[in-house]
Amino acid sequence: MRNILFILTTFLALEGTAKKLNRPVALAGTLIIPASDFLDRNPKGNTIADAGALKVSWVFNNTALVLNSKTNLITRITVPENGVYYLYVRSQGVKGSGFKVSVGEKVTDQTFGNDALSWKQGGTFELKKGITDIKITRIKAAPVVDVLVLSKNGALKEDDIKPFQLHPDVELLNEYQIPNSNAVKFGDINGDKKTDFVVFSYDWTTTMFDNSGKELWSWKSPVENTRLRSEFEAPGLLWDFNRDGNAELVHWRFIDNTEWLVIADGRTGKELRKTKWPTKELPHVYNNFRLAIAKLTKDEPNELVVFTDYGGVMNINAFKADLTPLWQHTEKRLKDNLGHYIYPIDLDKDGIDEVLLGSLLLDSKGKEIWNRFDLLEDNHDHADSYKFGDIDKDGNLDIVISNSETGVYAIKAMTKEIIWQSVAEHSQQIQIGDFLKDIPGPHVVVGGRTYGANSTEPGLSSQLFWFDNKGNLISMWPNGYPLNGNPDFVLGNWKGKGKQEVFWYKFKLDENGEGDLYFPDGVFHMFDFSGRGAEEVITLARGKLRVFGSKTAVHSNKDSKSDLNYLRLKVVNHTHY
Repeated sequence: MRNILFILTTFLALEGTAKKLNRPVALAGTLIIPASDFLDRNPKGNTIADAGALKVSWVFNNTALVLNSKTNLITRITVPENGVYYLYVRSQGVKGSGFKVSVGEKVTDQTFGNDALSWKQGGTFELKKGITDIKITRIKAAPVVDVLVLSKNGALKEDDIKPFQLHPDVELLNEYQIPNSNAVKFGDINGDKKTDFVVFSYDWTTTMFDNSGKELWSWKSPVENTRLRSEFEAPGLLWDFNRDGNAELVHWRFIDNTEWLVIADGRTGKELRKTKWPTKELPHVYNNFRLAIAKLTKDEPNELVVFTDYGGVMNINAFKADLTPLWQHTEKRLKDNLGHYIYPIDLDKDGIDEVLLGSLLLDSKGKEIWNRFDLLEDNHDHADSYKFGDIDKDGNLDIVISNSETGVYAIKAMTKEIIWQSVAEHSQQIQIGDFLKDIPGPHVVVGGRTYGANSTEPGLSSQLFWFDNKGNLISMWPNGYPLNGNPDFVLGNWKGKGKQEVFWYKFKLDENGEGDLYFPDGVFHMFDFSGRGAEEVITLARGKLRVFGSKTAVHSNKDSKSDLNYLRLKVVNHTHY
């Protein structure tokens, strides 16, 4: 991945030799090399950090590299013409830390990354037209770098490069300041055909916002059991059960020392109806409390399925729109054995959903179709994420599962027959589609999680594993070591032309399976937020919800969310898993 910014008015003539360089912009004679351009061969120990983690106001692309490893970093740049270029480095560190930079065969005299965050000039370089190596070298004691610049301008300032962050196709459409959260749900609560949203705080406090970002109301969760609840994503969703154009909120509430499944007016928070949450009396844990909209009859989708893993016992329940119980299925299993989410989906194409979770498939009446407890009986080897597609091209939906330490499985949906299986570290996140050039699809990409072995390593990291439709490993990215974090995939019609494009972490994944940095924060969701036909990427981090779109997207001005199945499967039934 070399998302190098080359900004020169003569750029167009060089397009054939600078395929990864960004489009020409107004800042002439300047090459911007973000820290993310050095991630291809990320060495063990290095981590990425944003401005919040570094406790500074701004870093380029909101993505810096902490150089914990002494291993040199290298990328290649395309110099457009002979000339003298000034090097600028933006870095930070402490006394005794630092690094130097080499461009071609010349190393800087100056050391960077040995004091407070600063923008420094590092001398001049006589460069010839063509490809040149640029290296971060002689690294000591974990300095930080966020951007390097080569420019013919000897008086370039850091403010001059701020407008040229992120990929030039990325456009910020909306930005909302919200409570800190790992769970936000979307829907139209007031009938204005715009996307509103509800934010669940870590303690399960619930706050509703309209499309403009105005806070409408908030329900405060109780202090009791806050620690237990906050370890897991809060359950909730928005859905228009009575078809009046205004989505209701379904979520958990604690009222009169009882846990309730509540449907509330999305506009006001007023309770409309409730039933007891299908769990045992307190005390208990909140391993996985999950909600999804299902289609359990031939009519429109309007049923609610509920997954409750409260420790040792797991209930799967279905309710009508008025919260009349339909059925309950119970399993006595250890934490996470049935996974982290409940997936209602029509696998046999009869117009009615099956209900999938963990290694268990139920029919629309709650009766077991199959299980794979024989193969995946240990609760540690559980399904972390599911995706669906026709892997073997027989015309039927298959299930692709990222299944923790046991790896990735592609199975026939209605028979549980394994099509292929492989391993990818702790297989956490997954996506399926036709993404790669010259390799038969559909392709499967897995986020393989690794865990820090000691306190000096990141707690969670991830690396991409790419598989073809036979389960053969094609490649991995980064080509070095995993990136710290717990990133998601999102998939969607970014350009509005019908092609599904995949994003992971802060990156758009290209046809070679490598990442180009597109966003300042990790991706969270992707759907037709603006109602114009193309799909936008939503990021969530540090109390900011942002919506990004493609500047070059083709807009049909037909709202994809007007299709109920799109609304429930793409927008509403969404989880980190």
